[in-house]
Amino acid sequence: MSTQNADWGNAIVIDPKRLSALATDVQQLRRHRLFLQSTLAALALIALSVSLTAYSQADRLTRLSREVQEQRKNAETSSLALATLSRSHQNILSATTLAPSVGTKSWGRRFVVTKYLPTSPAYGKFNTGKTSTLLKADPKARIVAVDPKVIPYGSWIWIEGLGWYQAQDCGAWIKGFRLDVLTATEKDALEYGKQERFAIVVPPDGAGGPTPRA
Repeated sequence: MSTQNADWGNAIVIDPKRLSALATDVQQLRRHRLFLQSTLAALALIALSVSLTAYSQADRLTRLSREVQEQRKNAETSSLALATLSRSHQNILSATTLAPSVGTKSWGRRFVVTKYLPTSPAYGKFNTGKTSTLLKADPKARIVAVDPKVIPYGSWIWIEGLGWYQAQDCGAWIKGFRLDVLTATEKDALEYGKQERFAIVVPPDGAGGPTPRA
């Protein structure tokens, strides 16, 4: 188009300084956009870090909660054990009170305690119905089998939770610190099983021995 036909009446004239200012504004906007993008990325990283930290703390709190519960269970178990020991100690004191003749030759310790029947096929040829000291194997007589090398026959023995028994029998499996209490029924023997109990041994020459009590 020739300049002769140009419509200069509608032409827009822009000051070069204004164009320069607009170019500067555009650059600033671009820099601001980059700043915002960088800030947004940093915030995203911070949020991720916070989330990971929160997850770690939550996991730690869960572990601590489990440890607290475990410690509570241990404390309850310890309390029960202490209560049991306290009762055992009281029973032992009661036993010695009931037997004032317990002298300096008496002694006590923990034994493995079981129960056996007066007649059982397990004894084979020894199934005579009599004890090693030739007494009648009567559960009412409160007889206990012992290792004679440890506890002499005729000794009185107080067994925690069971009471007083007299050592009048032995057995092939009753060696060392073992006690086998004569009982009337297989059901009682099986239900009792094998237990550890504190026992006080009063030798037959221990000032006459105690009066037997349950």
